[in-house]
Amino acid sequence: MKIGIDVQTTLGQKTGFGFYVNNLVKNLKKIDKKNKYSFFKPDTTRDLSAPKRFIWDQFEIVKKAMREKVDILHQPTFSAPILYNKKVIVTCHDLIALLYGKDIPFWSRQFFGRWMPFSYKKATKIICISENTKKDLIKLLKIKPEKIKVIHLAAADEFRPISDTKKIEEVKKKYKINGKYFLHIGTLNPRKNLEFLIKVFNEIIKSFSEYKLVITGKKGWYFEGLFNLVKDLKLSDKVVFTGYIEDQDAPYLYNGSELFLFPSFYEGFGLPPLEAMSCGIPVISSNTSSMPEVVADAGILLSPTDQDAWVKSAFAILNNSDLREILSKKGLEQAKNFSWKKCAQETLKVYEEVNES
Repeated sequence: MKIGIDVQTTLGQKTGFGFYVNNLVKNLKKIDKKNKYSFFKPDTTRDLSAPKRFIWDQFEIVKKAMREKVDILHQPTFSAPILYNKKVIVTCHDLIALLYGKDIPFWSRQFFGRWMPFSYKKATKIICISENTKKDLIKLLKIKPEKIKVIHLAAADEFRPISDTKKIEEVKKKYKINGKYFLHIGTLNPRKNLEFLIKVFNEIIKSFSEYKLVITGKKGWYFEGLFNLVKDLKLSDKVVFTGYIEDQDAPYLYNGSELFLFPSFYEGFGLPPLEAMSCGIPVISSNTSSMPEVVADAGILLSPTDQDAWVKSAFAILNNSDLREILSKKGLEQAKNFSWKKCAQETLKVYEEVNES
């Protein structure tokens, strides 16, 4: 069997999509010595705009797949090519564009909210990264349950407790971080609920003034209000925006933090809290969408609009070293339920089932 996989998202500044594809491919190479793979990517490392993404998904990758004569084409991040007449597998990460369309620019809304869901009907099989996304697919797009397979993501092996304090301090210095800090990792956009996080942090430091808030991730869209709020609350010297961080630095930033805060309204899976738990860092997360699946009882799950509850929970962890230790141990145990090897094994099984169908 010859399998083609789109790896465009592994180029340039990777987001969650890129980390998924990168880890999936790496582990497929380890476990599968029988089948042949072709990895498709465009000539540029730049992020593709929605119109260019459409052209890549629907025409350019089709040409490559036909030239390579693959038996199965796996589109692990975006739309299924509807003019391609062979077997296609797509991975659906979320239906954010349908549920939070107003928070997405116009052309992206047309592609992600209209075209992508339409293209899923062409797919031979759909992989979902969480039970919550499967539920959304069935409810919003009327996809038959038997067409869907849930395969969870995982944190990479690099995300683990690290005791090398010298290296942690080096990475902190690289991003101009001094002293103790709370951490958030993710692209800056309204769905991440970061203005709420700033307000929570503003209350926490009234009692714990020694802490800073570190927010990493590249700018997505509609983030201006976030920066204005930081200025209005006079927190410019307390909130550190690192921008995009290099892959190898993330485990050290997690390990250097006291607490990981993730108040997102909606996540297809929610990889950052899992990475934090894999490093033994206590997590406070929203209780929406897929987050209960990922965090379970190993972190504190709260409404993403209940500011008092977030502040009280942060106080409880900061004031109680025993609670911190309990959450750290439970997080490490919960993280063991997810692995990229398992993700690759289950994905390979889908390839084999589709090829035989």
